[in-house]
Amino acid sequence: MVELLGTHCQYPECNTLDFLPVHCIHCSKTFCKRHGSAPDHSCISLQQTNLLNSSTCSSFLPCAFVNGCKNQKGPISFTCSLCLKNFCVEHRHIDDHECPHRSQQQPPTHYSSQTNKNEIKPVNNFPTEKFLGTKNEALANKVAIMKLKQTAKGPTGVPMENRLHLFVQVDDNNDGNNKRYPFYLSKLWPLGKGLDYLTKELKLLPANRLILLEREQIPLDLSTTISDLEQLHEADVIILKKI
Repeated sequence: MVELLGTHCQYPECNTLDFLPVHCIHCSKTFCKRHGSAPDHSCISLQQTNLLNSSTCSSFLPCAFVNGCKNQKGPISFTCSLCLKNFCVEHRHIDDHECPHRSQQQPPTHYSSQTNKNEIKPVNNFPTEKFLGTKNEALANKVAIMKLKQTAKGPTGVPMENRLHLFVQVDDNNDGNNKRYPFYLSKLWPLGKGLDYLTKELKLLPANRLILLEREQIPLDLSTTISDLEQLHEADVIILKKI
């Protein structure tokens, strides 16, 4: 008996003898040219693989912040250039997710949320009235606050939603120092703790001080939690005044 050459198509409704059969890499079956592609023979193995992938993968990527992230997952992730993990918008900076490789950081760029820890640069050209009366007052304020957030120095580990960004001015017996330093404090702190932090970071000599709100020239209660101080707002100027 003469042995038949070729292979029969394994598509149930075909069974055509094909001398140049096509092998499916998904289900490992053999088909004729007409049914060789996976869609043409309704490949079950490929459908099962796609279903498994869609159930295990999501367009929402988890944030790798070890201390917990309220957002949990988001449609956009940022990969840290040092630890190579993915983070949400809130924790994308190395200080925000407490990157274990922070010591390897290159000099900060304009994308950094903080300045060099050993250098606090004063801001000399921020208007007291925050652009009042200008044609684009709202836009100008937003730009100014954005620049403040990019340069502000503050305690590590404070989530963005708990930060209050301020300009800090020192008044030690009217010494003429009107420089303003960009800082942020935790809204969950008592204002007195913020005063202690600022005194330490600005390397001020030990002294009794109070905090004045420049806009209204009123002292603020140091025992009150910062978030409860209704008169204190984002990008306000506060004065550390020696008494």
